[in-house]
Amino acid sequence: MINLKNSLLAITLIFFISIDTGAQNKNYRLTDLSLNDLSAFDIKGTNWTIAGGIKADYRDSVFTIVTGKAVLLNNIKPGDHTGKNLLTNLKHGDIYLELDYNMPRGSNSGIYFQGRYEVQLFDSWGVAHPRVFDNGSIYERWDESKPEGQKGFEGHPALKNASFAPGIWQHLEVLFQAPRFDAGGKKISDARFLFVKLNGVIIHENIILHGPTRAAAFNDEAAQGPIMIQGDHGMVALRNIRYAPQNELKVTLTDLNYKYYEGKFENETKAFASKPLREGKTAFLDSRLADARNEYALLFEGKINVPEQDTYFFTMLFSGEGGIEIDGKTVIAKKWTWIGADALTGSAELSAGAHNFKVWYNKQINWTPPGLSLVVQKPNTKAVALHTTASMPERVNAPLIDVESLKEPEMVRSFQYRGTKKLTHVISVGGPTGVNYSYNLLQGALLQAWKGDFLNVTEMWYQRGEPQTSEPLGAPIVLSGRCPVITDAASITDSVAAYHYKGYRMDALRYPVFLYEMNSLKVEDALQPWENNKGLDRSITFSGGNVDSKINFRIAEGNKITSLGNGLYSVDDQTYYIRINSANAAQASVITASNQQVLITGAGAGSIRYSIIW
Repeated sequence: MINLKNSLLAITLIFFISIDTGAQNKNYRLTDLSLNDLSAFDIKGTNWTIAGGIKADYRDSVFTIVTGKAVLLNNIKPGDHTGKNLLTNLKHGDIYLELDYNMPRGSNSGIYFQGRYEVQLFDSWGVAHPRVFDNGSIYERWDESKPEGQKGFEGHPALKNASFAPGIWQHLEVLFQAPRFDAGGKKISDARFLFVKLNGVIIHENIILHGPTRAAAFNDEAAQGPIMIQGDHGMVALRNIRYAPQNELKVTLTDLNYKYYEGKFENETKAFASKPLREGKTAFLDSRLADARNEYALLFEGKINVPEQDTYFFTMLFSGEGGIEIDGKTVIAKKWTWIGADALTGSAELSAGAHNFKVWYNKQINWTPPGLSLVVQKPNTKAVALHTTASMPERVNAPLIDVESLKEPEMVRSFQYRGTKKLTHVISVGGPTGVNYSYNLLQGALLQAWKGDFLNVTEMWYQRGEPQTSEPLGAPIVLSGRCPVITDAASITDSVAAYHYKGYRMDALRYPVFLYEMNSLKVEDALQPWENNKGLDRSITFSGGNVDSKINFRIAEGNKITSLGNGLYSVDDQTYYIRINSANAAQASVITASNQQVLITGAGAGSIRYSIIW
């Protein structure tokens, strides 16, 4: 079912803030919180330690601990609530924070920004509709004086469940804005979570926090505070904790002059060779300095003043042709674009002080609205708009056009990117249980799998739909993307030269069973949800041909594949699990090819079956 609705990102923010929260990753200069020992923390209890790693699978309620460094571990057993919370020595205000975390079955913890505002960490594997205590949710505030059932208030459940299974490393990213206070200490602006991403999926955006959440380390609010990790509810492991303070940036324009030209100019050279219709001084860039709506040019020249030597990033949007020069050097090259397309970006290494500054654009097209924006930023700062708010028309985000699979499986053919390569024969299959996958019909290859909402087809259906690409609406796990049939065990090649796609048939539950041949070997590839919404079951059957010891099947591929016993494997340091059917498990082995580990199994008795669990 195709559905047209407002995009998750359609939050009413001024233009430069939406750039700041949505496209800022390249501008973070991240600092690692050292996990060689506990010196980065204010330690109150013995439950915290440094480990080299952990081992677990989705059934384990405790970790097996690997000695070494680089993993922060709350080593507390289920049911033990005597553990102490852990606070960083780092005190922060506005901050970007990212980390990996891992939890065993049934565990519970949380990350408190400034020791006051909690993003919940919880084993929410398989939960269809997140609640305020589920993984990634912003926990409630609490008032003991209220009646039972009303003590908790102002909690924010995650918009969707992007959680992985217990024992799998998950990735959390948060952009936090601290509360603001006047000179007298009175709060004048609440704290906010500008965004929270779990496993690459935005689950919160622009959430206002009127006060500390339950079990905070402090009941007051302040401009600075430590990060706190909850330690009294369950075992949790954390690694790759990195942060970037988000400081105010003082960049100004001075001695700024403008020139306004009217006419349909072939290029900016011809425009600026003519006599301007008007010229004068201005404090900011402003497209309203043009009288006309179409067929005009604007030129701004002056000084840009920056506080310190660093790399400065510029983001620009307009309709027509335009560019930026600083000290005579091109920062954003002349390019034709329009409001509604992606913004143009460039960077410059600038010393502290004033620099010659030139911005221009030539609006020789009449089918887009007039407007001009320019935003500047340097690492670990907030973006600063160098244009007036009214210089840009109201920005209307594209709607989200998605396909839902509510009552029966849905299938969508599309192009799809894998890295930088555009695959042209992809079919995505979504199931009513919330387990979805993408499959390359040119190779019989499983590309990715995800849970929750099905498919974003906006780029196929919005306006001209020129890209014709689709994207998962959940947090995907990336799979090998290669043909499972290996005809030469020595080289582990894809054998795609012999691959011939023969279509698909529908099974009893209306899921496709893909058919192909390799030489005289006939293959049927069936995929269905495993245990409703907890994984994907794959069954490959084959007949005909010469099924001998040279035929093997690729089950998984990665940098590291570890056997956990009884046919269960973890892939890429517990990114996902593979559970091989008992009939095939005895033939399974892990080999190395092209600097990758490959989990393979023999042809067996005419079929192989395994589950992908995440």
